[in-house]
Amino acid sequence: MRIEPRQDSAARKRTVAREVRRAHALGPMPDPICCAHCADYRPPAGCHRYCPAAPRRLSSEGERSPVEPLVAPLVFELKKLGTFHPCWSCEGHADEAGGLQKIPRVWFYADSVVHIRSLAEAVHRLFAAGRLSARWQVVLTYSDPDNPDTTFSLEPEPAADLVLPALQRDLRVMADELALIFWRSCDLLAAQAG
Repeated sequence: MRIEPRQDSAARKRTVAREVRRAHALGPMPDPICCAHCADYRPPAGCHRYCPAAPRRLSSEGERSPVEPLVAPLVFELKKLGTFHPCWSCEGHADEAGGLQKIPRVWFYADSVVHIRSLAEAVHRLFAAGRLSARWQVVLTYSDPDNPDTTFSLEPEPAADLVLPALQRDLRVMADELALIFWRSCDLLAAQAG
């Protein structure tokens, strides 16, 4: 069965092109968390995903509850994109027997489904290229009842063979490679909307 596009597809294409332009206007942010006042700031390197201060600076509760170190670089990179606003994360945890107890994930806000689509496409491309051990997805997730914003989660798809060390390597791969593929996905969408 073929599903027809919406009636006003020209208007939708203009919306996609506008949202891609907006993504480029918002990001990448040069220094999403650090500044010259940060004790860990190094002028030649500037703000970077492996900055020792990043776990504290990324968290709204800094010293008391920093972002876990294995997921902090990905949280940093999502924030640096300028289109996503990370609000919670977990690097994943094993149970006493070494099995997977909690999956790694990053929750975030986003204002545009175009940006969500580009992020999902970028993650899919990393998996298709053999760079990720598991399929990762962007899903709509729970938000507090008194929070009017919609929350999304970047997380591995459920599967019986998920292994925590491999998923944590995926976090690093995504932190290192996701941004470039995200921008290419945005530009491809804009070209298709052309």
